[in-house]
Amino acid sequence: MRPNVAKALIDFINTWPLYSPFSVKFEPPLPGPPNLPLTILRDCRVCQATPTWSEKNPISQGWSSAIISPGMGSILAYECMHCERQQLWIWFAREDERGTAANGQAVVNGSVFRKLGQWPAPTSEPDREVANALTEPLLELFKKGLTSVAHGYGLGALAYFRRLVEDGSSLLIDLFAKRAEAEGDTEVAAQIRAAGLAPHMEDRLKVAAAALPPTLRPGGVNPLSVLYHHYSRGIHGLSDDECLVVAQHLQSSLEYIFSNWRRQMEDAADFRRTVEKWSNPAKSAKQSEAE
Repeated sequence: MRPNVAKALIDFINTWPLYSPFSVKFEPPLPGPPNLPLTILRDCRVCQATPTWSEKNPISQGWSSAIISPGMGSILAYECMHCERQQLWIWFAREDERGTAANGQAVVNGSVFRKLGQWPAPTSEPDREVANALTEPLLELFKKGLTSVAHGYGLGALAYFRRLVEDGSSLLIDLFAKRAEAEGDTEVAAQIRAAGLAPHMEDRLKVAAAALPPTLRPGGVNPLSVLYHHYSRGIHGLSDDECLVVAQHLQSSLEYIFSNWRRQMEDAADFRRTVEKWSNPAKSAKQSEAE
């Protein structure tokens, strides 16, 4: 199987919500319809790691590449190869877009997959770092948004995540302002805090994003600009599937800000303090005595 096709189908297995269409285009076309991968990488609750999972016959104890057809779609199972205790069942349907190549051979130009069921059910529990960063009301909104995403309810998911951004705007702005202060940039911190006084939510994010200095943009990416872009797309006029895509982008942006970005900034600050101690051992010794 082509690596890009395998990667897309692994994403479908691991992260795609129920019922929503998952479209894959094949360039160049495939000679036949694709099967789901024989092996995947997936988090295991027992192993507390991300080991390889292998396809398993869902109706026997023997290993097999067979899948079963319950009348509509197919059921496929995977098992963690490390602990051999965790399993995943996927009930899915596939529709193929067929065509004819220049030589007259029948080909498949693309496929649309849908999850009809999954066990264990998709989780609606956020990452531990994200959960610790949010207040209880914001955490409840985030969980409801995750549940909506897991079931393919795009309109509901987008509404919950937009509400989280609105209610949590003060927390977001304060998070970035404090980090600017930690970087010693009090002027930028003041500009970010001033953005919180804007009457409209979109203006708050836009102004705060514009004030964010390069030091707070890991890899050159402005996390507030990304969040603003997806928040400002709104809900009206979008289909449920389109809302789901925007909701997933908002979810990723929020998870990045409250987990990866926050951790990167803290690690960078810790490293900077360490380097300062190396370059000024006398000052470091005085600080240690004071502590």
